Amino acid sequence: MGRLMQTDPGNVPPQWSARHWWLASFLSLAVIVSSLTSVDQYAREDFDLLFRRALVTFALARTLNGLISAVQGTEVALQPAGVGVTLTPGEILDPVNDLVERFSWIMLGATISLGIQQVLLEVGQWWGVRLLVALSGLLWLWSMWRRAQESRCFSAVIEPVLMRVFLIVLFLRFAVPVVLIANEALFELFLQPRYDASTEVIESAGADIQRADGAADDEREVEPPADLMERLGRAFDSTRESLNLTRRVNYIKQRAADVIEHLIQLSVVFILQAGILPLVFLWLLMLALKILIFRNAT
Repeated sequence: MGRLMQTDPGNVPPQWSARHWWLASFLSLAVIVSSLTSVDQYAREDFDLLFRRALVTFALARTLNGLISAVQGTEVALQPAGVGVTLTPGEILDPVNDLVERFSWIMLGATISLGIQQVLLEVGQWWGVRLLVALSGLLWLWSMWRRAQESRCFSAVIEPVLMRVFLIVLFLRFAVPVVLIANEALFELFLQPRYDASTEVIESAGADIQRADGAADDEREVEPPADLMERLGRAFDSTRESLNLTRRVNYIKQRAADVIEHLIQLSVVFILQAGILPLVFLWLLMLALKILIFRNAT
């Protein structure tokens, strides 16, 4: 009986350490969260907000482009002091029109980038990826348990492989949702005031330019009357109208400068949110994945 109670210390199976318990908890939590759709729902809502903003801004840019093109074709004929003058106030909008064209290309690129993110989001939500996360996580947990029971079994070799497979599949499952959620959080913190102010200014500036050009277009060339006093009166009115037109042209220049400034602001917002920030977040996640793989492999 005493011999049955005795055990060989060299044959005692190793016990789980705190690290193993933490890994087991992490695996269980990751498998549970992967099977749920709450993270996907948050990511989908954030993506819909971003995509809607991009479409609205793209439509705003195209509307502004059409409005400026219409204004640029406007000519105003005046006869100050009896001298015929033809003015084209819309010519001062050439730089704005060029910038709007380039901004439209930026917005097109942003919507294409968002379309790619949407496809990747759907890939991560696919049931096959979620199944791979569950299977690889359970297999890794099983290999750790077997290794704790018998340190020389084959699980000592296969455990690092299962760990790498699990982390890679987990990256595919959650990388894009995490990027979308973090991207929208940064937008609300730092970029939304800039976006709201710029869109409001561009909308109001476009309407103001159109009204100013419509008022300028009302100035018509009038045949000088035969009577001398009426001719002098017409000349005076025409000179006054030309001064009014000058003020309108200066106003259009001011509003055009506002449009240029805020188009640049919107370009910064969408280049960051649709291009740079997703790449930065993906790079950080890949760096974390690489650190985890090599740290656990050693």
